Amino acid sequence: MAWFEEQPRLQRLARTIEPTARLETKDGWLWRAMARALPLVTLGGISRRAFLEDYATTIGPLQGYPRAWDAAAVERLLVHEARHTRQARWFALGLHPWLGVPLMGVAYLLLPLPLGLAYVRYRLELDADAADWRHRLARGAGADEIRSRARQLAERVASGHYGWAWPRRWALRGFARAAERALARARRGGERGSEQLD
Repeated sequence: MAWFEEQPRLQRLARTIEPTARLETKDGWLWRAMARALPLVTLGGISRRAFLEDYATTIGPLQGYPRAWDAAAVERLLVHEARHTRQARWFALGLHPWLGVPLMGVAYLLLPLPLGLAYVRYRLELDADAADWRHRLARGAGADEIRSRARQLAERVASGHYGWAWPRRWALRGFARAAERALARARRGGERGSEQLD
């Protein structure tokens, strides 16, 4: 079943994570305009089709998902995408995410360099996925799942799909370290929880 048939439920779930989040299909003019621009901006790193059919994308409170995805695929990315909305709010000094979009956009796309050394893009993606790992661990995910997810996103962030945001070796190392820190915190939290039960 296509995810948008379950949009009200998914919207409620997204808003438990970030109250301003709004889910929509990537059929609108904004997403089509981005799809035309991204192959140019990434020097062919991501195609129009890949952007529209293979990726979820967040701009401020808007989360755009491909129409053909099922509800489970959208649900797997809700936390990551909602974290990007929260990041936009940070750039707005805690106000509405739309106010943070200009500054976040400049930082995400250009700093310190648009290709190869986009440290801000790398860090924002790492932060969003770390939020997702914590969510997954709280729901019983295993260490292998978290390590695998970290490696997959590190590979993508270091690829043309993200404008070669960060050198591959550095991205793999950074995501792996962050995943291990998340796993260690989850173990410590579990130990404290079991102590409290005794």
